[in-house]
Amino acid sequence: MRAHSRGLLLVAGATFFWSLSGAFTRAMPEVDPWTFNAWRGLGMGLVLLGWTLLHYGRGSAALLRQTRPAAVLISAGFFAVGSSLYILAMGMASVAAVSCLGATSGLFAALMARLWLGERTPAVFYLATGVALAGVVLIAQSESSASTSGLAGTLVALAVALCFAGQSVALRRYRDMGMEPAMIVGGLSVFAVVVATVGLAPVPRSTIAMLLLMGVLQLALPIVLYMRGAAHVPAVQMVLITMADAFLNPLWVWVVHGERPASGVYLGGTLVLLAIAMPTLSGRRARTSVG
Repeated sequence: MRAHSRGLLLVAGATFFWSLSGAFTRAMPEVDPWTFNAWRGLGMGLVLLGWTLLHYGRGSAALLRQTRPAAVLISAGFFAVGSSLYILAMGMASVAAVSCLGATSGLFAALMARLWLGERTPAVFYLATGVALAGVVLIAQSESSASTSGLAGTLVALAVALCFAGQSVALRRYRDMGMEPAMIVGGLSVFAVVVATVGLAPVPRSTIAMLLLMGVLQLALPIVLYMRGAAHVPAVQMVLITMADAFLNPLWVWVVHGERPASGVYLGGTLVLLAIAMPTLSGRRARTSVG
């Protein structure tokens, strides 16, 4: 399997696990956003730390030394801020609305990759992004509850998209080094900051266990997959694939919690999936014509 194809599969796998966020969040509506994200971040940080020690072994110390401070600060910062705002946005809007607004990260990523990395973004990516955005607009319009709570909710959800785009471009920028330390710092810092500032609200042990599990399945695992995919897939295409979250996230909430999406969600989701396929199909045709 070619490196690019393997990268696409890794990013797709990350998207699948990320899309479970709505189902997890709706299962614990009583937990305040700060406590929610603190325990989730702790679970992610500890699992990534354990995975790093097992995967790199004696090379873990060398990995920490070779990781540039700028890479840690930028990636960890985007993650910490974005993940915190995401949980806040989920409390202010429907799952579909947050997912739809989050799909705008493709536009942010295209701009940031051009300015920061100098990556040329082919026209097909912009066309695909437009098709995907048309799909998420259909999803939002077809759901009676898919609207954010005023301007504040809209801005929070868009800030999440901006942070996710920044994190994706940062992973691409520093793809020559292991970025696990940055994500470990990001997860543990969220927990530490919440404990030191607002404090942790009391929650049952069963809820803490679920939050920690969420940190493993919905953060640690997809982050590892996404980091591995970042070495082989352009930043814009990475974010474009994650736009499938706009379709998958509400779908899992419907399956698990009975929040049935409107029929337009399926049409919008089809457009999103079509947009994801466009760059790949275009690339294959180009390689075929050249060969």
